[in-house]
Amino acid sequence: MKRPLLVFLMLSFVSLLADIVYEGGRSVSGAFLQYLNTPQIMVGWIGVGEFLGTLIRFLSGVLATTIGSSAALWGLTILGYATTCLSIPMLALASSWQLAVLLYSLDRVGKGLRAPARDVILSEVAEPMGVGKGFGLHELLDQIGAFIGPIIVVAGLSLGGYSLAFSILLVPGILAIILISLSAVMYPRVRSVVKKSVGAGFRQLGRGFWVYTASISLLGLGFIHWSVASYLYKAWGLLSDVEVGLSYTVAMLVDALVAVPLGALYDKYSFKTLLALPISSALFALLLSLRLRPLALASSILWGVVMSGEESIVRAALVSVVDRSLRPLAYGLMSLFFGLAWMVGGFTALYLAGVSPALIFLFALFSNAASAILLTRLSYP
Repeated sequence: MKRPLLVFLMLSFVSLLADIVYEGGRSVSGAFLQYLNTPQIMVGWIGVGEFLGTLIRFLSGVLATTIGSSAALWGLTILGYATTCLSIPMLALASSWQLAVLLYSLDRVGKGLRAPARDVILSEVAEPMGVGKGFGLHELLDQIGAFIGPIIVVAGLSLGGYSLAFSILLVPGILAIILISLSAVMYPRVRSVVKKSVGAGFRQLGRGFWVYTASISLLGLGFIHWSVASYLYKAWGLLSDVEVGLSYTVAMLVDALVAVPLGALYDKYSFKTLLALPISSALFALLLSLRLRPLALASSILWGVVMSGEESIVRAALVSVVDRSLRPLAYGLMSLFFGLAWMVGGFTALYLAGVSPALIFLFALFSNAASAILLTRLSYP
């Protein structure tokens, strides 16, 4: 087996193990915060944590670009995975909502540290098979972990409550840290690393990058975060804690099943494939706003489609927009704007829920329609 393919598979299995950890913890985040009597407005702080993570993604991308070192890429990747894989299991010790919010935020910091560097490495080792298919296959394995994680948490909840559920997640977390360290040993030199001035990098990104980033940011603005949705599900009396976890499990299963087909479609049809994401996001908001139990259960399918695309073809498409040497900066910058939009969208959805649930759908419809319009302006091969 060629070394890049082996490293690609190792990185994919790292993501599988890490997803068991953080998707398991995130599957019940809204319900857990409600269990700790978290004030409703503070649930939106999870969105701030998401934005903090994406701000760190940007800084991580800038750092990787200016240092131009393979060691820096791998160091940021390993540190990021370690932060996530240790912070979520520590929720077992959280007896206050303040500590829980802090630990959920640390998880996002970990993702921020690793994501641009990991994506640069992944895009390089996936090139021989096609970037769309590569990111799709990575997302498939990633989401197998995301499917297993909520099941583990639901089982832990049933057997011993939140403390047991979060404690079990330490095992896959340690395995992920070991495997990512071995990946760095197997592939120490990354060809995409080129030392560049950040100022020059900004000027070289080009119009296509900014149009694409604006579209993805609008998608994030109208894509309701699961923590917000699950909080509302429970606050409205639609779903129990266990049902929230099971619904998220369904979302992760859908995410896994559509990842490879989305990747293959992207390799064939390019940016047209991404139009499925704002459509699905708007429909998810519609089902949420109707406040009907059967629709609440079904809405997780649409959420899984959007999340799958955001984690696979959204990242793959960036390769067509920027030069190889600018990928660390581009991934970090796109993540920054997406995270800011997702945070604002989460707070907005929580506020609108207190006024009228129908306004959640109208807000999401406007944001996603604007995202789709910008996507149609892109014509890269």
